[in-house]
Amino acid sequence: MDIDATVHGLIEKHFWKMDNDTSLSDGDHVVLPEDMNSFLNDYSESLNVYIESFNFRRYFPNTGIWVLPNAILPEYLKTDHHKPEPLTVQMFIESAKAGRWLYD
Repeated sequence: MDIDATVHGLIEKHFWKMDNDTSLSDGDHVVLPEDMNSFLNDYSESLNVYIESFNFRRYFPNTGIWVLPNAILPEYLKTDHHKPEPLTVQMFIESAKAGRWLYD
């Protein structure tokens, strides 16, 4: 199985054609967090990659509820105050080769 081609095929199926150094989480062409969930499920199942350690909010910070302060919100609704880290196609390829998510 050609892992590089499989990852690129999944990326193109869910989003569009991208180079290895293209980031899905920052830059000019960011994917939607909702679409990323679907991709991650397909990626994990198709390539048998353990992604339990994937920190979604590191790459797709939660926008929260802007009219309410974080102090009164449950954890899953709190606003993240950081910029998204780059999430590249190459990271998915390397993790697929290892069989687990390598970057969190």
